[in-house]
Amino acid sequence: MRSWWARGACCAALAAAGTALAAAGTALAAAGTALAAAGTALAAAGAAAADPPALTWVKATRSPQPAAALAPEVAALTARCGAADAALAAVARRNVERQLQGGEIMPPDELAFTLRAAGAPHAWPRGWSIAGQGLGPAELGARIDGWLSGWPTLGVRRCGVAHAKKPDGTVIAAAVGVDALADMSPLPTTARVGQWVTLEGTMRVPATAVKVVLLGPRGAPRAVLSSLSGARIRSSFAVDQPGSWLVQVLATVSTGPRPVLEAMIFAGGAPPGRYVRAPSPGEEAARGARDDDDAMLRMMNAARASEGLPALARDAALSALARAHAEAMLKARMVGHDVGSGDPAARLRAAGYEATIAGENVATSSSPGGAHRAIWASPSHRGNLLDRRYRKTGVAVVRDRSGRVWVAQLFAG
Repeated sequence: MRSWWARGACCAALAAAGTALAAAGTALAAAGTALAAAGTALAAAGAAAADPPALTWVKATRSPQPAAALAPEVAALTARCGAADAALAAVARRNVERQLQGGEIMPPDELAFTLRAAGAPHAWPRGWSIAGQGLGPAELGARIDGWLSGWPTLGVRRCGVAHAKKPDGTVIAAAVGVDALADMSPLPTTARVGQWVTLEGTMRVPATAVKVVLLGPRGAPRAVLSSLSGARIRSSFAVDQPGSWLVQVLATVSTGPRPVLEAMIFAGGAPPGRYVRAPSPGEEAARGARDDDDAMLRMMNAARASEGLPALARDAALSALARAHAEAMLKARMVGHDVGSGDPAARLRAAGYEATIAGENVATSSSPGGAHRAIWASPSHRGNLLDRRYRKTGVAVVRDRSGRVWVAQLFAG
């Protein structure tokens, strides 16, 4: 019997001028929510498995997507997990089909990309799977409960579940879940180059501000005009270059700014049929690092060098603050800018640290490299990392008992 679960890489970014830290965004990326357009060849352990079928992209990203009638074994597991969602269920079925063919289920970055193809806009998806003989309803229920027990939910939890049995009696079950903090009205997945697109959404949790950030085929991430009226989100923008566009809606909620909605739009062409993991600038720089903190700093500075920016100097005071926050996130099992000790502005003030401008990225992933990929893939995080006004940084990477890393990066200039 074997089981697998992943939270996916998730992260949050915050930038500020003076002592007021304004939200520069959050994003996860599956370790990464790295939503790069392309695909990867998957092989089963020990023997080549059949390539998964090509992705079929829906015409629009939207939520919620209520599920139709469910088979009894699926309904029982879904009831334990959360509100049934058709897009999440489609991705869970894809994971089960891959295992039936002898392959592995999707790593977090591919999971997020596949969720976009299915039309679900929620950030930070989590995946779970188990396979074995003699797995009855009670055992499956206990296993999925164990997965859910380490998941502090913010917003409404939604899930998709799939279930199958091999000829030899092996039972396979998979689930994909999200925290739904907002919902999105239909947003097209394809558009003409230069077409104006209107994004509309509704917050499902209290929010004090929103920001919409675009990462286009070329150039730096950029924020576009957006508004929050009550719970209603609205923004309009043009996709003015051919290629893939990542759209993030960032909201300031109880834990600080974080992504609440994400979508992909392909301008002037069809979406890709497969996912390809593209390495992020700086990944190779981690080789030979003394420890996780050193590895993260090397990757950060190598990524900046790839854009012609100077290296950040490591600052002991900022590093101490970053470590305290990373440890607080681990303890809370939640990524955020405020998990009990105040937001970055408050923490800097309490430490007596003065800066003209400051910012923060936070993330969790299965490895430092995964966290770096998530940060690079996020428009808001990348904007923080590549901000030429920053000169100093504090970096901390802490591991929990499972080996998962919790990362805090503080920036100052």
